[in-house]
Amino acid sequence: MPGAEDNALYYWMFPNTMLNIYQDNISTNVILPMEVDRTLTIFEWFFAEPGTGAGWESMQQTIAFSDEIQQEDHRSLRAGAKGPYGRALTTRDGSRVAPKMACHHFQSLVTEFLDRE
Repeated sequence: MPGAEDNALYYWMFPNTMLNIYQDNISTNVILPMEVDRTLTIFEWFFAEPGTGAGWESMQQTIAFSDEIQQEDHRSLRAGAKGPYGRALTTRDGSRVAPKMACHHFQSLVTEFLDRE
């Protein structure tokens, strides 16, 4: 639906899970550390009516578009970030990505978690 992206909800669950809620599906992203500088992200989609025909085609288009965005994000971050404190980046659509702010927030959560008894 045109404008549906305006109605999306995104939730981050510390330390490594994201829940993305759209009008026609829900997806999860689980990020697993593999090495100090490498992670594995597992994407799963849940559709109300994947079915066949138009529903199946829509589902395939959604997954393909998500993959395209993930590849773009990966290229942008690899090109612009120098470690976790790289400069702010701008994506093709003009969105700003600020690794320093995100890393600081995440590190604050880790510190808070580790300080608990």
